[in-house]
Amino acid sequence: MTRVIGVGSPFGADRLAWLAVDHLAGLGLQDCELLKLDRPGSQLVSYFQGVDQVVIIDAVRLSDRPGGVMRIDVERLHQLEYQTSSHGFGVAESIALAGQLGDLPARLHLLGIQTGEDIDRLPSIDLGMLTSLINRLLDRASC
Repeated sequence: MTRVIGVGSPFGADRLAWLAVDHLAGLGLQDCELLKLDRPGSQLVSYFQGVDQVVIIDAVRLSDRPGGVMRIDVERLHQLEYQTSSHGFGVAESIALAGQLGDLPARLHLLGIQTGEDIDRLPSIDLGMLTSLINRLLDRASC
């Protein structure tokens, strides 16, 4: 079973992950649970349990291509200037905590949707790239 988690909030570009999950819901993915979480903080770790694979989708500011979708190497996450939470405990911190607790799933993937510089503006998501990346990850997991 794969759990796909859109992390965000109802505000501005932080909604991008939720919109991505809404798109994925229309694809009829098999053996996949789709969730939208509102700024879960450290509670994100609890969603790593009970499944073989977790895919986290989050809005990021790592490039200048608003709406672009990219796969972020979880192993190198600490090296990036990846910060999505202004509340002090975001996705990167949750992944680090899960690692320390030994609670990481067998397979963990992070997909970032580029916000661009204006985080109040909602860019169009590259849905083709999102669908392609998700399908590749799910094929590897034999969903």
